[in-house]
Order: sequence, then C-alpha cells, then structure tokens
Amino acid sequence: MGESRRGPDLGSEVTGLTEQYKAKQIGRRQFMKMLGAAGIGITAAASILAACGDDQPAATQATQASTTAAPASEGPTTTAAMAETTTTAMMDDMAGRSGRTLREGYNRDVSKHDPLTTNWYDPAFFAIYEAILTNDPSGASVPQFASDWSVSDDGMEYRFTIPEGKLSHSGGTIDAEMVAEFYRSVQQYSFIAGLAAPVDTYEADGNDVIVKMKNAWLGTLGPHKTGYWRIINIDTWKGLTVLDDGTLDAGSTYGTEVADGTGPFTHEEWVPGSHVLVRRWDDYPGSLTPFFENKGVAYLDAIRWSVITEGGQRATQIENGDIDTLINPQHQDIGRLEDNPDLTVIRHPEWSGYHLAMNRDYDELFGDRMTRQGLSHALDREGMVAAILYGNGAPTYGPFPTTDRQYDPAVEEFNQFDVDLANQKLDEAGWTMGSDGVRERNGVKFEFRYAVEDETTQKAVAEAVAAQFSQVGVRANLDVIDRALHFAEISAPGRDSAEMALFFWLWPIPLDVLILFSGSGFIPVPNFSHAVEPRIDDAISAWQQSATEDEAQAASSDFQLAWAEELPYLPLMNQNATFVHHNRVHGWQPFVWNLYPYYNDTWIEA
Repeated sequence: MGESRRGPDLGSEVTGLTEQYKAKQIGRRQFMKMLGAAGIGITAAASILAACGDDQPAATQATQASTTAAPASEGPTTTAAMAETTTTAMMDDMAGRSGRTLREGYNRDVSKHDPLTTNWYDPAFFAIYEAILTNDPSGASVPQFASDWSVSDDGMEYRFTIPEGKLSHSGGTIDAEMVAEFYRSVQQYSFIAGLAAPVDTYEADGNDVIVKMKNAWLGTLGPHKTGYWRIINIDTWKGLTVLDDGTLDAGSTYGTEVADGTGPFTHEEWVPGSHVLVRRWDDYPGSLTPFFENKGVAYLDAIRWSVITEGGQRATQIENGDIDTLINPQHQDIGRLEDNPDLTVIRHPEWSGYHLAMNRDYDELFGDRMTRQGLSHALDREGMVAAILYGNGAPTYGPFPTTDRQYDPAVEEFNQFDVDLANQKLDEAGWTMGSDGVRERNGVKFEFRYAVEDETTQKAVAEAVAAQFSQVGVRANLDVIDRALHFAEISAPGRDSAEMALFFWLWPIPLDVLILFSGSGFIPVPNFSHAVEPRIDDAISAWQQSATEDEAQAASSDFQLAWAEELPYLPLMNQNATFVHHNRVHGWQPFVWNLYPYYNDTWIEA
C-alpha cells in the first residue's frame, strides 16, 4: 500500500510520557513536543503538567530545555499513583469547563439532519456526525471516525480502518460493513452522489472499509469529508426512510425527529424557522482527530442554533448577550463588532458564491449565449461587493472564488461590467427596446419571475441585480420565498420552476459542487439552469479522470473558461466567512478548510 495516515492511541502513550516526565527522564520542552506529536493541544498539555506538580505556564514550558539528569530516587512513588493524579487533574479540568448551553446565531434557516436526503448541511452536522476523515487547520486530511487510512500506489484503492467499539447514538455498533453500507446508500439515494462519480464500490474487509475506484482520481477524499458523507447508523435510517419496494418515504422523520449519528452531540429538536437543539452524548467513545484538545466527552451540555435570517438582528443579539456565537453577521455590522472589546471576530476566505440560475427550458429567454453574455455585462460586480458586502468579498467573473487554489485569472477577460457592451450584445441577439423600456424578441417581452430566498443579504443582491437589468431593458420581477420553498421551486423540472433564481452555494471544494450545477447529467437537481454545455461536460469528465495535479489544474481551467464564456449561470461574487464569539467562549475555532467549527473543544466560562 502507499501513503498512510494514522490516528494516535492517546491513553497509553500519554501515560507513558507522563511517567517519563515525572521520573525526570525527559525535560519540559521534550515532554511538550512529544505531547504535541501525540495530538495533545497546549491547553490539555498544561493540565497534564499541572497534574505532575508543575505550575509553570505552558507557553514557557514549551520552549524551556531540560539540563537536569534523572536521579532514580526522584521518580514517582508508583505508576498507579502518578496515573491517578493525572486522571484526577484532567477530570477536575473537565469539570471546570463542563456545563452550559452554547447559543449560536445562524444566518440561514435550518435543514433536516439527514446526510442522505438533505438539500444543505448546517453547523449541527459537525456536532451530530463525524466524517471518516476531516481537514486540520493546515488543510491536511486527518483521521476522524477512522483511525488510519491508506491509498494504493496506483490510486485505485483506499482503505480506512474503523476501530472496534465505535457506537452510534442509539447504541448500535458501527463497524466497517455498516460504514460501507452507508456509503453504498449514498450512491443509491443521495442526489449529490455524483460528487464521487469515480468511486466504483465500497466494501468491507475485516475492520477496513475499502473504496475501489473506476479510475485513479486526485479528488477522492474531498467529498468524503463533507456533510453528505458524515457517518450515520444506516440501519436506523433505512428503518425510517426506505419503503419495502426500495423507494424513499417522503414522510420519513429521520433528520427531523430522529438522527442516529456518531458525533459528540445528539439530535434533540429541529424547528424550521426557529432553532435546532443538540445535547451532549455522555457515551461518546472519544475522538481520534489529532487537532482536538478534548479527546473525550464534550464540555458543553447542549448547543442551540437560532435562525436569524434578518441580518440586522444578528449583531444586535450577540451584542446584547442573547447569543454567544454568531455565523455571518450582516456585512455592514462587522466593523462595529470588531471594535467591541467583549467580542472576537474571525474572518477568512469562504468557498462560496452568489450566482444566477437561468432556466434554459425558457429557451426564448436564455437559450442563446449572446443574450446571456449581454445580461452578464450589465452587472456591476465590484459595485455590489462594495455596496452589499461592504468590501467583505470579491467579484467573480467565472465559477470559482478568487482565493481557490485552482483559480484561473483568465476568466477575468469575460463578464466585465460594460453597459454599452451589454446593450450591444442584446441588440445583436435580436432584443429590441420597447416603448415601455422593456426589450422584446419575436413577440416575447424580456420579463420574467425571479426567485430569491428570504434572507437579508440575498434579497439585497437580488434587488441590485434586478435594478441593473432594468437599465438595459430587462424586467426581473422578484419573488421572495422562504428557504424550503425556494429550493423546491428551483428544483422543479422543465418550466415548472422560475425563469431565473438567485442561488448562494457553499462548499469546501468549489469544482466538485459546481460540476453538479452545470453538468448535463444533473438536470433538474442541482443543475437548476437545466443547462447542457458540451465544453463543460468535457471538462467535468477530464476532472473526474485526473490522477495528477497537472491534469487536475488543466481540467479545472478548461471548466472555468467554458463557464465564463458559455454562462450556464451568471457568476456574481463571493463573500468572506465571518464568525463572531463572545470572549467568555473558548475552544470555538473556525478555520478556512472546514465550513463550520467543531464543538468538541468548546466551553464557556461560568
């Protein structure tokens, strides 16, 4: 086998290191380095040092060398006594952090907690479920549910080892066969399974899940770290969701009333338009994720996410102390929050974007490229970033955010704001200006319904777009609808969906999800434009067969340039991710490679 990544066996390793330190066989600096290598963070390491009778601050300990020999007479009285002291101190530390409910504000309505059938995954997925791997703060793949993993030298087989004793919230044992069956169910039932199209089969071999490929693919691990591949008890899911004929029960309560996950918190309440509540799972078997400081049961009693779609209320609620943490405040409030000494604001690039889906089944409106290009040139993307995002983002002229590692700046040759060029292209496409200021072609007015989700920023974007279209003789009539209805609306086949819709996408690997929006094999969901573009299909095929970085970049560039010119969607802009927490909250650490923070380390001062 080829590359391998192993998770730490923390119990015995830490005990052994602690014995060596107490016996003065290793110094503070070496001890701290070895604890770090074992996956123990600085806070937990400080607790272990305190248990050893060393009160020196951890930051100093980490840099101080030891010059003392190790007299045998200064060792611990017994190994058992040392272990008991260490365990007691760590339990005391946990007791000091345990308790309280984290109140988090969320800028969207909530989706059901079902990885296989949800149309979006929310922060609660990072509390209820674990993925087989996850990203660490550097962006590297590290173990989470699996203890180690490897890939064959030819890239045709991946192996993930599932430790014995892994449980789900219902008490069921989750072994390799159950994980493999869950993944097979994703292939069978999930609308988003095409993200991992190069995967052939999932099998179990003892404690190993084996992923066998149709072809070597550089992107294999990416989808398996997302919310749609987070591991559930598949027996519970099937019992509630799969009918006798193998079809899905649309009335299933899985994800709304019941969720049987593997993470440190259990599903308790799901109330669309209001909140989600999860509670600590006291039987959580522990984490293998190296960068978590807390490897055991969560500190928090519970987490409650409040739905705050009215942008102005988000900042107000965290300033007033109604919530403890906040995901994506309104952009104009960020500066004020950054000036508040009681709050910490975290900003970083976000793998997201706003774009316009144009239903190509309305061929008389959007069927020709010249028309789509004319609409695109009418949009002042830089102006929208300044006015709506307050500079907290960037315009997009192709499908990717500019911060993506595969971003090709050649897309910036297309779709620049130019009203004269917009009018010229619409004229060439046969649209003539009417006396009422609305263009017309072949007896059809350039007027249509324009669906937008009922959320402050999205409504502002949609209104700005409609105003700019009106300047070139195009009338977009806004239809503001709630999130669930919005997704159902844009997912309808043929001409049953709105002519145009604003969609905000969020995904850690843009190319993967954008394939689903633009590939002809994904009509009507989630190719909401119902677009069929051979250049884009060819680029998708090349990406899903790329086995090297060079092949992947070439396919990605072809995809971006085809999108920028053919315009299956009109790209607009992407925003930066913004997270805010009260300073009494600790261990809540969002970072760029994961969409949401994990909650294993989170605790709140009394």
